[in-house]
Parts: sequence; structure tokens; C-alpha cells
Amino acid sequence: MNDAVKLLTRMFGFTADGRQHPDVFPVGEQDRPAPADYFHPDVVHSLFGPSGTKETLVGRDAFLHFAASCAETLEERHDEIIAITGIDRECAFVHARAYRRSAANGEAIHYEWAMLYRVEQGLITYGADVLDAAAQAFWAQVRSAPAG
Repeated sequence: MNDAVKLLTRMFGFTADGRQHPDVFPVGEQDRPAPADYFHPDVVHSLFGPSGTKETLVGRDAFLHFAASCAETLEERHDEIIAITGIDRECAFVHARAYRRSAANGEAIHYEWAMLYRVEQGLITYGADVLDAAAQAFWAQVRSAPAG
């Protein structure tokens, strides 16, 4: 298990035997670091979100603001981690299923996502997501009001 897999396993709330805690989202256990504590202050992300386009975010604060803005657009959300796979010493992929419902128009979508993470010196320094076309379209209109 590489450093990235170890950190992501903790961050996403897996137990020592590889089972996911049932209350992983939102993270809130006292004995685990806050979500922000997993990210380097200068972390770079490339992510889809409420703008409907791929965004480059530089810095932990930019990422936390982005995550909060995504959460505000949703009425319901849940993620199920399928796998965390190491690539090399510093990188790993997270593969998950997402369940989302837009707060603006009630549209629900279920999709799978993947995220590449780089971990250096115990902190995430880079993250990039991969979404299919349906998920990208959902995020492009998630702030839209219901049609007429």
C-alpha cells in the first residue's frame, strides 16, 4: 500500500479491515483529522462543478470554497467508494458511485466518478476528477431553475 492509498483510505473513512464506515459522508469523527487537514495549503485541483466546466483550483481554501459551493447546489448527495488503487509511490485513483439531486430543479442522477490524487509528504498536492458526459451535463445545469 503506497502513501497515497494510506492517506485516501483514512480520508474516505475506511476501517483497518478495509470496510467503509457507514457515516463517511459527512466526515465528522473526533479521532480523524478535519477534511481540510488532508490537503497541502497549495494543493491544485482540476474539477467539474457548478460552473459546468472543468475548473482549476489553486490552494486549500479555493478547494474548500468549491466543495461548499457544490454542496449548496444539492438537495441530496451520497458517495459510495468502490476502490482506492495505488499507481506509484505518490499517486492513487479513487473510484466511486455518486448519488446527487439538484436543489434547484430536483433532477436526480447516479453516476460513477474517478479521481486521481497525488500525495507528497503526507498531504494531497494534486487532484483531478473524471466524469462521464451525463455527469458533466448535470453539473452544467445544477443551478438551473425548473422549466416553466
